[in-house]
Amino acid sequence: QMPPVRKPVNLNTLVTEGLYFIEHLCEKGGVTVERVLDEKMTDIIADPSQLHQVLVNLVVNAVHAMPDGGTLTIRTGSTEDTVWISVADTGTGMDPDLQRQIFLPFFTTRDVDQGTGLGLSVVHGIVEAHDGTVGVESEQGKGSVFTVELPK
Repeated sequence: QMPPVRKPVNLNTLVTEGLYFIEHLCEKGGVTVERVLDEKMTDIIADPSQLHQVLVNLVVNAVHAMPDGGTLTIRTGSTEDTVWISVADTGTGMDPDLQRQIFLPFFTTRDVDQGTGLGLSVVHGIVEAHDGTVGVESEQGKGSVFTVELPK
């Protein structure tokens, strides 16, 4: 990992630009993308390349969790002290045992030739380097929601 190169970043812009490059992956997988972006989103000081990597990893994982298609919903929002982005899918979901392991390096539920198991570990590392948090809520058969919260 490179040290963050911080400059003003708007999460809404990040989502719009990031989805431009990966929306075809979603469509190919039968996934409908919904955006619910906070109109009052303010800039934060962060590394835009690293946050783009966070978004891409979360979206790719969400698409893989919906092998028969579904809905991907990306939301942004803010509180007095933080901004947040959530990536929700209508996929397979996870049981509590799986949720406890997902941020470990090299942990994967995919076949050996389907991924390294580093995506969520990288997400966790980038978010922590930005003094933020990443959490997950999931229910088997109903999908998952990953939420990244970053300080203003």
